[in-house]
Amino acid sequence: MTGADILIAAIIIVLVVSFIITMVVLNNSAKRIIATNTKLVADQNTLLEQNKMHSDELEKRINELEEQLKCQATDKVTLLREQTRQHREHIEMTADMTDEELMMWIDEKMDETRLFTDTNLTLKTMAKALGLTQRRLGGLFRNNEKYSSLGDYINEKRFLLACRLLREEPHWTIEAVGREAGFGGRRTFQTEVKRRLGITPLQYRQCADSIFSPKEAEKQTDTASD
Repeated sequence: MTGADILIAAIIIVLVVSFIITMVVLNNSAKRIIATNTKLVADQNTLLEQNKMHSDELEKRINELEEQLKCQATDKVTLLREQTRQHREHIEMTADMTDEELMMWIDEKMDETRLFTDTNLTLKTMAKALGLTQRRLGGLFRNNEKYSSLGDYINEKRFLLACRLLREEPHWTIEAVGREAGFGGRRTFQTEVKRRLGITPLQYRQCADSIFSPKEAEKQTDTASD
């Protein structure tokens, strides 16, 4: 074998080895690419599955909320119908009452709800709370022999409650009793009690157990005035 043959054989061997190495490298790269793509596909499928689950859960939640809203809407409609029915019955009932009967009914409602303790109470808000027209309520007090006005009636309810609290809550301050009864401030409270009884709230508390009740006190005061 000549030198030229040896050189050609060496070149061929180098080319074959290079080709083999190149193929091995390309094969490994292809495997890595395939593995990476396979992982990406798997991750994508997992993400799609998670999104589908979230979508299904979201759709289920939306359906539940829609059902709840439907039920709430139905309940509200039913409640409004019942309230409307009761309101109509209430109007019919109070419309048939005499002034005396209506006054007794208002007294019961006021004692039950203590509506008079609202310092911002007006003819309008009181009429609305009692389910009466302002005209009917205002007329009732314009024609009332005992009370000169609605304000006079409200002040008496506050006064009677305050006297009861003065007796039953000895640890409450005078200010606290006045606020609870609906008087705007201590001075207003004291003025009202002094006007009706001739004594201060504190004096009433000190002697209430040994003398008379608020209504008896009013009678006593009226007698003294005469």
